[in-house]
Amino acid sequence: MKAQKIAVTGILAAIVCLFAPFSIPAGAVPLSLATFAVYIIACISEPKRATSAVLIYVLLGAAGVPVFSSFRGGFHIIAGATGGYIIGYIPCALIISLLTKKFRDKNFICPLSMIFGTLACYLIGTVWYSVQAGVSFTAALSVCILPFIIGDIIKIAAASALGITLKKHGIRSLTK
Repeated sequence: MKAQKIAVTGILAAIVCLFAPFSIPAGAVPLSLATFAVYIIACISEPKRATSAVLIYVLLGAAGVPVFSSFRGGFHIIAGATGGYIIGYIPCALIISLLTKKFRDKNFICPLSMIFGTLACYLIGTVWYSVQAGVSFTAALSVCILPFIIGDIIKIAAASALGITLKKHGIRSLTK
C-alpha cells in the first residue's frame, strides 16, 4: 500500500510538471497552466498527497528541471520576483484538497475551494512580488493579479468540471 501511495504522489507531481511549463507571457507574471494542474490534482486527491505532489514539483523546478513556466527551472526562479506564486501553489493545493475532502459530496465546494486556494496563492505571490520588486502591494496587485482574474476564473470552471467528473468516476478512491 505504501508503494502505491508513493507512486500516486509521483503521478500527481508529474501531472503538474507536464502542465506547468505551458504559459503565455503576460507581463511580470506569465499566464500558466500550473494552477489548472494544481486545481485538478488537489480536487481529486487527499491533502497529504496533493500537497506533497506540489512540493515535489517545486523542488524539481528549484533543482533546475525545466518545469516552471516557459520551460524554465532553477532556484533563481523561486528566489525571483514571481517565485512567491510558485510557493503559493503549496497552500493552494492544501486548501483545495482539505475542503473537497471535508465536503466530499458537495459539488459547489470544488470551485469554491479553488477560489480560496487561489486567494492564498495570490496573497503569498503578491506580497513576495511587492517585496522583491520594491513596489507597493497595490501596484503589485495591478500588475500581478488584475490581468489574470478572467483566466483564473476560466481555469477554475474547467478544473472544477473535470475534477467533479473524475471524482464521480471513482478517481478519488485511487488517490487515497
